[in-house]
Amino acid sequence: MSGVLSGFFIVWALIGVGWLTARTGVLGPHARYVLNRTTFFLASPALVLVGLLQSEPGEVLSTPMLVAALAGLLTGGLLLGVLRVATSRRGVDLVVAAISGSVVNGANMGFPIAAYVLGDISHAIPVILFQQAVYTPLYLFVLHALTQERSPGPAGVARSILANPTIIASAVGLVLSAAGVRIPEVMLEPVRSLADMAIPAMLLAYGLSLYGSRPFARDDGYRGLIAVSSATKLVVMPLIALGIGAALGLRGQDLYAVVVMAALPTAQNVYVAAARYEASENLARDTVLVTTIGTVVVLLVLAGVLGA
Repeated sequence: MSGVLSGFFIVWALIGVGWLTARTGVLGPHARYVLNRTTFFLASPALVLVGLLQSEPGEVLSTPMLVAALAGLLTGGLLLGVLRVATSRRGVDLVVAAISGSVVNGANMGFPIAAYVLGDISHAIPVILFQQAVYTPLYLFVLHALTQERSPGPAGVARSILANPTIIASAVGLVLSAAGVRIPEVMLEPVRSLADMAIPAMLLAYGLSLYGSRPFARDDGYRGLIAVSSATKLVVMPLIALGIGAALGLRGQDLYAVVVMAALPTAQNVYVAAARYEASENLARDTVLVTTIGTVVVLLVLAGVLGA
């Protein structure tokens, strides 16, 4: 329990610094944009590469990835089915609600939580690999098909995957690790330096994004969907991961880790995708904020119940 509290103190302290930075304006109006692109194109890929080089391939492409995949897909499918029956919502509203309740923030929050709460960033890598390589292209394809006249097609989906720097870093790291290649320390040190800036930059960027945010400032008809998606993300998805992980033989810290990863808040990428396709943006944005706050309580409960 103390580890969770300590971890969240560090996480929220850095988010708070980001918020104060935005309030004072000392980094200028483009600080969030620069930090986000720095982490996306440089620091996050470096962090993934370093993590993979320090891990065995079997530790990444193993049961935790299967749990992440099944938990994400089952939760999204369940939420989509329930909302289709229980509401009159259709189209992009249903899709955005479903992904808001099943896509975890594996990078911006996954790495910090894995580092500060679980003590090892490698716990976040299977989640990120599944979401970046499978889930994100899938829901982007669906959103594109629902909002555009032309579908991106298989070639477009493949290009979006291959152009992702995290996927590139993952592929390079897995190949080098599987081949037993040892990178000289003098060559690896610059990569480590970039990796070291990833987590603080992610949290600062998120803090910057919170300044001026006014969730639920007006009722735009999404409050019910936000509540359902948030509850599904914070409660249902961790329970599904717990059941799948236990059924697959995970116990102790390994089981706790996959449940913690499933309890992460909704990924900011969901809001980015919703904004990109002008689809239910407020639904995605407010679910990200609600789950980011609510995950603190959920992880404290998990720490007490699972005894980690």
